[in-house]
Amino acid sequence: METIKKWAQILFVAAVVLPVIRQDFPTMAFLYAITTGISLAMGCGCLLGPGTAAAWERRGVDRVVQRRWSRVQGVLFLANAAICPAGWLLAQYVAFDTDFILLAQYVGFVIASAAGAVPLALPLDKE
Repeated sequence: METIKKWAQILFVAAVVLPVIRQDFPTMAFLYAITTGISLAMGCGCLLGPGTAAAWERRGVDRVVQRRWSRVQGVLFLANAAICPAGWLLAQYVAFDTDFILLAQYVGFVIASAAGAVPLALPLDKE
């Protein structure tokens, strides 16, 4: 997951720098691609990974709860990745500003990321 986060930072910085270097750089297409790709990678990482996080371990969240919320985050990230293709398909039949697709993906990414804080807010079952 750390590798995915590092690549996300590099790609988003490239989305800002590359248009300065090349005037005809397709910035919006690049942003659609990296947002969809990073969401897809994060979703697969959450679903196929160990299902634990350092913050959850430090807080003492039960492993079963960690795994469940990791899977929930994975599904949310994959649903976020599906917004772009579904939005472009819908744009073929309904006229709307397609920039809202990217905005919806950004909001979805924040929601999927924030879902990782839910296990930290749950009460711990200490007997």
